[in-house]
Parts: sequence; C-alpha cells; structure tokens
Amino acid sequence: MKSRPSALLIFASLVAFALSACGRDDGSAASGDEKASSTAAVSGKYGGFSQIFADVAERALPSVVSIYTERDAAAQVDPFQHFFGEPGEPGSGEESGLGSGVIMDADGYILTNYHVIEGADRIRVQYHDGREFSATVIGSDPPTDLAVIRVAPEDMKAGGKTDASTYPPMPLGDSDKLRVGEWVIAAGSPYGLSQTVTTGIISAKGRHNTGINSYENFLQTDAAINPGNSGGALLNLEGELVGINTAIFSRSGGYQGIGFAIPVTMARKVYGDLIRDGEVTRGWLGVSIQPLDPALAEALGVTDRRGALVGGVISGSPADKAGIRRGDVITRIDEREIPDPNTLLNLIALLKPGTWVTVTLNRAGKSLTFKARVAKRQEGGESRSAAPAPQDDERLSALGLSLGSLTAGLRRDYGLDPKVSGVIVLGIAPGGRADKAGLFEGDVIVEANRVKVRSPEEFLKIARKLGSANILLVVHREGETFYAAL
Repeated sequence: MKSRPSALLIFASLVAFALSACGRDDGSAASGDEKASSTAAVSGKYGGFSQIFADVAERALPSVVSIYTERDAAAQVDPFQHFFGEPGEPGSGEESGLGSGVIMDADGYILTNYHVIEGADRIRVQYHDGREFSATVIGSDPPTDLAVIRVAPEDMKAGGKTDASTYPPMPLGDSDKLRVGEWVIAAGSPYGLSQTVTTGIISAKGRHNTGINSYENFLQTDAAINPGNSGGALLNLEGELVGINTAIFSRSGGYQGIGFAIPVTMARKVYGDLIRDGEVTRGWLGVSIQPLDPALAEALGVTDRRGALVGGVISGSPADKAGIRRGDVITRIDEREIPDPNTLLNLIALLKPGTWVTVTLNRAGKSLTFKARVAKRQEGGESRSAAPAPQDDERLSALGLSLGSLTAGLRRDYGLDPKVSGVIVLGIAPGGRADKAGLFEGDVIVEANRVKVRSPEEFLKIARKLGSANILLVVHREGETFYAAL
C-alpha cells in the first residue's frame, strides 16, 4: 500500500515551490542551482500538490461505481429530482436514470442515494473496469435519502472467490473531524461520465433546513457535483469516505459551486441498520423542538438563543419520565453542545434505543440536568380532512387570524384528539402577524401569554391587555405543541 503524505511534507513542498518561483525569504534571488534543486523537490513523488489528488483518485476510484436504472414509463421517477426540482419529461416504453455508488463490503454491498434507485424496476452496476452486473435493493431510508443495493457475490467471482482486491471496499473517515476549508474530492459519474473526480473544499458543515431530507446535517462543498454524481463519494486527502454526494443548489440544473453531501457519520449508521435489520432504527426523546427566534426569546425572557426550545412533551415519553417540561431549552446532550434543534434531532436519532443520556437544559434561567433513556422512534403520522371556511364574525383583523371554539364537529373535521383544549385557527390573513408567526389553519392555540384559553373571547381579552406587545402562544399541531410569538 502506498504511503500517505503528511501535512508537514505537503507544507514543505509548497514552501519549496514558493521559494523556487519567487526567490528566497531573505529577499535575494535564488541561484540557478538552488532553483534546480527546488524544482527537483517539487517534481518528486509528493512534491507537487497535484500528485496528492492523483494518488487519492488512484486508490479510491476502484471503490466507486456507476448505477443505471430502468423504470416502466407508467412508474417513472425523475432521477435528477435533487438537481432540477421539476418532474422529468414523459416518455414512452422505459425510463432510464443514472447515479453513483460506493462499495462498502467485499460481499457486493453498495451505498447510494435513495432517489437514485427509487421506483427502479431494474438496476445495473458498472465497476471501474467496465464490467456490469445486476443489483437488487437491500433496504432504503427515504428520510436520509440513503439506500443499500447488492450485486450477488457469485457474479463477481474470480478464481473461485470474490475478488476484493479488484472491487475494494471504501475506507471510512470521520466527517465530524472535518474542518471548514479542508480539501475534498468528489468521485462519481456526472452525466454518465464514469470515474470522474473533481476537487474543492468543505465550504460549511451542519447545513439544514434545505427541504431536501427529513434528517439533514449536510456537508457543503464547492467540489463540482452534477446530475449523476448522486450517491458518489466525497473523500478527504487520506482517500477516506467522508460523505455521500446528494444534491446541489442550482438555478440552471448544473454546477454552481454549492453541493451537499450526507456526512459519513450518518451514512454509516443507516448502512449498518439496513444491512442488519432492513430498516433504520432511530432514537427518540418525545419532545417537539424549535429554534429560539428573536421574538420568542424576547417573549420568554431568554438572552442566549443557543439550544433547542422544547415546545411540547409527549405524555409517557422518555423526556416526560425524565422531568423535561415545555419551555425548557436543551443546551447539551452528554458532552455534546446543542446549538440548534437540528443538532439535537440528528444526535438523538443516531442513538441506539435504550441508551441513557444526560440532558442539560435551561429552565427559567437555571441550568439543570436530567437522565433520560432514549426510546425507539416510530415514523409516520395522521392526516386530516379539508377545513371549513373561517368565521368572519370572529376574525381578529389586527392579528390576521380567525378563531373558533373547539366543537365536536371541528374536532372531527381536523382529526383532533378529544383531550386537546384551546381555540382553533380557522383562517389566516396572508402577510399578517399570524402568517408571519408561522400559524396555519387548523392549529389549536392552547395558551396565550402562559394562560390557558378555551374560547376566542378569552384569547381576545389577553390580546387586548397586551396591546402591540408580542403574545407568547403555545400551539398544538398534529399531535405536538410548540411556541409561537404573535
């Protein structure tokens, strides 16, 4: 196995290059012999920075595959949906798609994006040597947009056994240790051009709220990523997998310098669950969480906006049993700081059910700690029927919303639990205060300024008393509660 360049050697090579091009650091011009010596150093095995990328590509590309899918036209799924954001053009006969994948195990297991193989009737995998094999789906996880496919080992036998040296698994790195500004390499099959590598840096970490996946903790990179790169590898300069390339931000459908990759810390967990159980098991605390925006922070009297605000606690959940309450701000899980709700969501989801954690939180200005035992998260939720027209005689024009009392009929129409109490939102004025606060038709306002409300009249009384000041609301939506500042 070839030796890997050290940071000191890379630095020394760059210094040698600078001295050879610009003269010595004492300001005098370098002699001909000195220039020749510096040039020789630059042209050595790791003397040129480009050689580092070449060596990484040479080691890593045999572990990167191209994936081709075929779908019946009646069941077509846009293979580039994470790039274009619009449905593909309708066709006839068969629809085809392409993507990339990473070899994870010598037994034929390959990690890719869910959207690459979604709805596929047939999947073909092309390896670096041009050989192609059929593959089957082992498992998928749409919330993270990851999937595992497999090529049967007997199809890859060479000399009576699977040739792991020909199709080697990709070594895994640690995406948590990546630093913004660090060099990375993207490998995949953009537009079907297999075995393509591009370079760039880590532009940012922890990107979320993009609307791409349910669980987001993206690595952002400016390495060129295009349609067909989905499911391919993002590598560090050690040749280790640090991310699965997934999507780009683009107004044209092509590369514009903003790409997103799923960090390997998340991908490793999903891959292991799919191989072992065929599904992903996620941890669950039983809280609804939200960020502390300026209006909420002011209404709650909170000066530090870091953390995850607990908008509601499910009865009987791990959080409820631990003593966590609505209004708490979770700031740390064990030794990990929680700067925002997304960090908490991803951290708990990666934990194995049954794991005990120490939850540090802020409650009314005091720092408290609780022990909670993480449970298994159950995915999915209930839907509701269409809403009736808002009642104009109860419209609160100044706040931009219409309220109604919770009747049996409204509970039935909106699918509300009989235990839920409050006033229901029947209409929202576009651009009004309620709209800007994030309220939706069908929400139930449980509290206003920390006082329970059971009728529109009770709500109006509190609203008039506060005048133009923000009203701190506790809102119930689809089985969970959260705060809003109106």
